[in-house]
Amino acid sequence: MTHKILVVNDNDQPIGEFSKEEVWEKGLLHRIVRIMVEDEEGRILLQKRSMQVDTFPGCWDHSAAGHVDAGEDYEEAAKRELHEELGISNATLHKIAVYRTSNTFNGRKLNRFNALYKATIDASQPLNLQESEVGEAKWFTLDEVKELVAEQPDNVTDGLAQVISDYYAKETQGEH
Repeated sequence: MTHKILVVNDNDQPIGEFSKEEVWEKGLLHRIVRIMVEDEEGRILLQKRSMQVDTFPGCWDHSAAGHVDAGEDYEEAAKRELHEELGISNATLHKIAVYRTSNTFNGRKLNRFNALYKATIDASQPLNLQESEVGEAKWFTLDEVKELVAEQPDNVTDGLAQVISDYYAKETQGEH
């Protein structure tokens, strides 16, 4: 059975279910979630994507991210992705924004609504990485993430660069 993801209209209302491959090939509008996990000191947990993933292999990315599956809402998908990719199941999620993006990666049309969430956890909490999708996870200060995005743009996902630019740009430099 082929895994189905939720497809939506221009008003972000569900209209169907398709495989990722169909969605990417046809450029169908769909939903994804992006989760930024921070610790009590404000450090940000980033994951380095596995070399086996379809999009942005080997790139630094949000703490967790993924498609909204058929039958899920944004928050259910965010909780599922946090658990699947990092083994985190007890974090409280705070929705920061929903926004639309459209771009292409290696011929795949990525036309999507993005729901951005933030969660805070204890940095000593053990992580259980999903090896098929996550190569490693590491804590960064905000300044370190901004430096990574600015100096190594080919080593970060488009989504991470946008989130740092749009939602962390106003953060005061030098706070640790």
